[in-house]
Amino acid sequence: MNLPEFFRLPGAVAIDLDGTLLNSSGKVSSRNLHALAGCIARDIPVVIATGRPLRTTRRLLGTDLAAACSLVLSNGAVTRAALPFHGDAKSVFPQSLAGDFIAAVLDKEPDAIVTVEIDGLEFGSNRPPDWDPEALWKYNAATPDMVLTLDHAISRGASKIAVGGLAAGVSRLMDTVGRRFGRELSLVPSDGFSFLNVTMTDATKHGAIKRLIAPSGLTLDDVLAIGDDIPDLDMLRSCGIPVAMANACEEVLAVCPYRTVSNDEDGVAVVLEKIPGG
Repeated sequence: MNLPEFFRLPGAVAIDLDGTLLNSSGKVSSRNLHALAGCIARDIPVVIATGRPLRTTRRLLGTDLAAACSLVLSNGAVTRAALPFHGDAKSVFPQSLAGDFIAAVLDKEPDAIVTVEIDGLEFGSNRPPDWDPEALWKYNAATPDMVLTLDHAISRGASKIAVGGLAAGVSRLMDTVGRRFGRELSLVPSDGFSFLNVTMTDATKHGAIKRLIAPSGLTLDDVLAIGDDIPDLDMLRSCGIPVAMANACEEVLAVCPYRTVSNDEDGVAVVLEKIPGG
């Protein structure tokens, strides 16, 4: 463990969810919740920066905490601002580009599970429309009426495409579709290269955070960032105080000068409690 020394309050705190704020059971511990509340009480803005959509993020954080934090969702494709920041934002795929990309994925991996996020509530899926309602709520915080066809979701303005269930793994798919779409799309693996997150190239965690905080006179140098996985790399490289979880992947550990304990040891709280007044 190598924690940063704080000689002043950070301008904002940006925190990933899975593997970072959430423990291995997918929960936010009471200690982490208390540490976040302490930041908010001292007017240190908290930004939750996650690949998750709005519906699952709200459920995991709870309505009150989610409303008190700014949310950078779908790896930067959707932003929901909370005071002192202002302005929601969304990055959208051109319809033809989204359709062509999905067609290329399913041509290469016919059994892939493709999800198209819109604004974080409704989403499209290539799974059958008769999803089990109980499983749908448990894993997606959604009801059957929130699940659209892929074409319908694309027509509504896709913000993120997620690809899972890959028999050959993410790397092989990235090699194939990356050659065709790499200039227009950001292809980011996660969860041990078992899952592929796809957004427009302008949709990144660090870019969304930068746009969110800029009107307040803050820069990324003022931001404390905590993460664990490849989708966090751009945020950690760009923010002034980057902290890796002990359970982080090797790529994250390599770019962070600071390290906290694991997500099962309240690693986020350990860092936030070091901030003066914490």
